[in-house]
Amino acid sequence: MNNYPRTDGTNRFERLFNELNEAVVEFELVDSDPVIIQANATFAETFGHGTDSLSGVSLNDLIVPTDRREEAEQFDQQTAAGETNAAVVERVTADGRRQFVYRSVPIEDGHGFAIYTDVTAELRRERHLDVLQRVLRHNLRNDVNVIAGQAEKISEAADSDEIQAAAASITETAQGLARLSEEAKTVDRVLGESPTLEPIDITGIVDRTVTACGEEFPNTTITTDCPTALLVAADASLRVLVESLVDNAARHNTAADPTVTVTAAVVDDATAELIVTDNGPGIPATERDVVTGNQDITPLHHGSGLGLWLVRWITDRYGAELTIETPASGGTTVCVEFDRALISA
Repeated sequence: MNNYPRTDGTNRFERLFNELNEAVVEFELVDSDPVIIQANATFAETFGHGTDSLSGVSLNDLIVPTDRREEAEQFDQQTAAGETNAAVVERVTADGRRQFVYRSVPIEDGHGFAIYTDVTAELRRERHLDVLQRVLRHNLRNDVNVIAGQAEKISEAADSDEIQAAAASITETAQGLARLSEEAKTVDRVLGESPTLEPIDITGIVDRTVTACGEEFPNTTITTDCPTALLVAADASLRVLVESLVDNAARHNTAADPTVTVTAAVVDDATAELIVTDNGPGIPATERDVVTGNQDITPLHHGSGLGLWLVRWITDRYGAELTIETPASGGTTVCVEFDRALISA
């Protein structure tokens, strides 16, 4: 038994209300206008007023910019109807206009709470990163085309095997940079979407992927062992995941007789797995550990490409399990365990 003093529900609520780091205000609708009953210290600090001076003040007059009044009035109408509100809004603070995640919770007719979480820095950073990514991808694509074109000219004009080999190496490196740019574009698209999981047939995706990779890597033997159909809980990104695994296994396979095996199977009533095995050189332990989360990312340990990272991020979105093993005998086995998607009759 603890010796902490007991407080009733009201006191506990008041303590929570006042100590929250988010700006919280209690209000009531008076003639459709939200009027402040009380506000916590964070709200007072954020919007530039002492809490004692806020009771009875119109919330909209205090913090809503003139050009956002119509939006605020729509929120008030939803509150009056007993509905919650959730949106990213712009409000006037002591430091000027800033952006917030706004949530309102009606308690009873015309009475509720509003919570404001400042996300200005996060949204600004997202915009800056978006511009940075677009500029880098555009410039990288253009520069890679120039490099590849010049390498081709060098190869055609070269009169020695050494210079031709150097030109071929330049071309291969440029193609790798181009693939990295495309992978970055795919990552941006995939991670920018909110996953809505539904039953997806992984067997069909495996079949189409293996056919395409077989045409791109004709010297690699790619075999499959899959049931006629196998439904897993996923979304459209499942295709990207399967393509990344099979492409990785074939593209980086330096064996004299490269082989890749793709297996999909039922583990139990709730789980299915996808296993991609190759006889290549294996993935370095440091890269495996970084991607699977067993080692922190550092300037020296970060992985050599985005393909496996993309697989990791997609599996995280699905709540799936990713394991990567490189046995002493060589090769790599990547296993992803999904939730099965069962359709009731």
